[in-house]
Amino acid sequence: MREYFTKVLAFFAKEFHDVRRQPRLMLSLIGGPLLVLAAFGATFRSSNPFISTVLVWPKEGIPGMDQDEAAKFIGENFNLVGVIDDEAQAMKMLEDGDVDVVQIIPSIQIAEFTGGSRPEIKVISRTIDPSVEAWTRSLAFGETNYINRQILTREATRAQDKAHEVDGSLGEALDEYRTITAFFDGADVERAYTVTVELQPVLQELLDFLPPESLAQANLAPELTSLYHDIRLLADDLKELEQVLKEGELPVRQERLESTIEEIESLQVSIEVFIEVPTVNVISPVRETYTNLRGGAYSLVVFFAPAVLALLVQQMAVTLASLGLVREREMGSFEMFRVAPLRFTQLLLGKSLAYILFVSIAGGILTLLLSLLHVPMPANPLQFLFLLVLLASASVGIGFLISSVSRTDSQAIQLTMLLLLLSIFFTGFFLPITGFAWPAWIIALLIPMTHAIIGFKDVMLTGTSVGVGELGGLIFIVLLSYGLVLWIMRRQYKQVLD
Repeated sequence: MREYFTKVLAFFAKEFHDVRRQPRLMLSLIGGPLLVLAAFGATFRSSNPFISTVLVWPKEGIPGMDQDEAAKFIGENFNLVGVIDDEAQAMKMLEDGDVDVVQIIPSIQIAEFTGGSRPEIKVISRTIDPSVEAWTRSLAFGETNYINRQILTREATRAQDKAHEVDGSLGEALDEYRTITAFFDGADVERAYTVTVELQPVLQELLDFLPPESLAQANLAPELTSLYHDIRLLADDLKELEQVLKEGELPVRQERLESTIEEIESLQVSIEVFIEVPTVNVISPVRETYTNLRGGAYSLVVFFAPAVLALLVQQMAVTLASLGLVREREMGSFEMFRVAPLRFTQLLLGKSLAYILFVSIAGGILTLLLSLLHVPMPANPLQFLFLLVLLASASVGIGFLISSVSRTDSQAIQLTMLLLLLSIFFTGFFLPITGFAWPAWIIALLIPMTHAIIGFKDVMLTGTSVGVGELGGLIFIVLLSYGLVLWIMRRQYKQVLD
């Protein structure tokens, strides 16, 4: 047993000192990624696509909307090149590549909303980038809501002014009706009929001034809904009263008149409530509030730092290990090891320990240096260290697996680069795994970085413990990769002298 581990330590010392004697390699592996992250943090401004746009505004303007305010709002989301009134000129700018998006605002009149058609805000682009298209459509949706809100706010203000005016007419009609019902006789019927006929167009005029239900159906305030309801009830009641005053008996006329008085009183209450409601609540009774219980999200540099750390540790380990066995095979060292004799497990264990130790040390140093970029240190250092060693072990195992199936250095490098591409696309590095169909999950679960990203974020950013699933996934990759390496390389190792 002592002899076995002596040979293992010999390989361990050989591989570790081979790397240690290359200070430039160590500096590039640790300092290079840190400089890249620092440059990213110093120059990064926003992850949102940079989209330039020109705004086509109608010559006659839009009632209730200020062009400068609208342009300022749009300029907060787009790079607004200019505001013009010539659609053809705007389309030429798009064709020439001077802008990315053209936004054409139509001539809008509130009367148009009562029909079946709706004015359309046209957003036109020539992008080939799906993320830019999604972002553009999202911003256009927000701008449509903004314009709708501005128009409805103006109409709500006019409606409140009109409601105040109508309330006075209702008060006068109410006084007339009360006087008539107090001494009701046949002579008062004509007077009541005249008041009833004159009051109906007043109600219709108020309805015309209210924000259209079809335009604000999803955001109709309860005060506005109640007002619509009471106006229609009174309008129906006035029509019935008009008919009764023409043909009904005196007691029926008086009964209908008293019922109308109650409806007017109810409508006056609704009008008073409607007038007192802030205009913004009339057209948007529901508003949003956002609370982040952590106080706020991290910057993108800090958020992606654990993923970058996992990628660097994995690729560092895979790169070292993927060339380890190929180099020994090409140099003819396998023949000497077989004559020695040496077991392949001694060779594999010694190299593994050296690579895992070096990668773990490099990963630990890189973690400490990340604090210069304000990345939080692990909440549980022991868990982090255990996860780091597991990641290094699984990655070294993957590297040895690549080395075992590669015949030359070039093949090993090609497979290492393929693993790098898979790691970028299928591990949640920048695209969430949930966005892929289930076959991609198999690839993701077999890459060490997938589990390490989740674990590093847990222990560094959220301050929680590493999940059992992440630890179990890395252990499974270690067992699977080393098992395959032993099965493949033992056969090659035994055939060296045959």
